[in-house]
Amino acid sequence: MIARWIPACAMAASIGAGCAATAQNGPAATPAPRITVATRANATITGQPLGLPPSPWETVISVTDLPPGGVLPMHKHPWPRYAYVDRGRLSVTYEAAGLTREFGPGEAVVEAIDEWHEGRVVGTQPVRLIILDQLPPGATNVVLR
Repeated sequence: MIARWIPACAMAASIGAGCAATAQNGPAATPAPRITVATRANATITGQPLGLPPSPWETVISVTDLPPGGVLPMHKHPWPRYAYVDRGRLSVTYEAAGLTREFGPGEAVVEAIDEWHEGRVVGTQPVRLIILDQLPPGATNVVLR
């Protein structure tokens, strides 16, 4: 019975379900992971369909910290970029789209590709962004105006 419990609990944990012991002397219940989807998208924030850069490409994960009053000057990304707000609030204005959005902790954005935009910290708390870029090897994904 224990042999059946282990794979069943592993499967339950992998899909985020709880698991209780099924054997009389089996291990105690283990807490299941909590999975929260920050965003799911098939287009960028300004409506561009998603795609990948030409092959070969690489993934770069970085962390950006902005102090209170901080600004991300007008810039654009030639390749796909995904941003997750770990803390603080950031207002982002997309110039051509005439769109301004504010993002807070736990929110994510699929950035516009090749569209000028700028970001500003909102309030008195610093902002931490976790960034994932997909781009040609060795390339940079920020072009300043």
